[in-house]
Amino acid sequence: MTQDLSNRYLNGNLHPADALASVREQIAELKKIEAELREEILSRPDDRAGDMHKAEVVLSAQNRICQNKIKELIGDVEMVKRPFEVTVVRLQKIGARK
Repeated sequence: MTQDLSNRYLNGNLHPADALASVREQIAELKKIEAELREEILSRPDDRAGDMHKAEVVLSAQNRICQNKIKELIGDVEMVKRPFEVTVVRLQKIGARK
């Protein structure tokens, strides 16, 4: 699938930082489109089969930890926290290159 994506980094025309910014912009746009299509599918329960795919809507339940309840039970939650390292790549737009 990735070979079909339009990204100039793959052809060697962009610096990896510029390519990463481009990919993130594409992902943001795709997430917007996904949300719109999801809402359309949810709003049309009688029309969920396309030519190639059928949408199935499934409701599921999840158990999550309630931070407020933990605080009530043990008080200071700091004693149950542990350090966790995360590596983040932040991008900053710079002026156009000559």
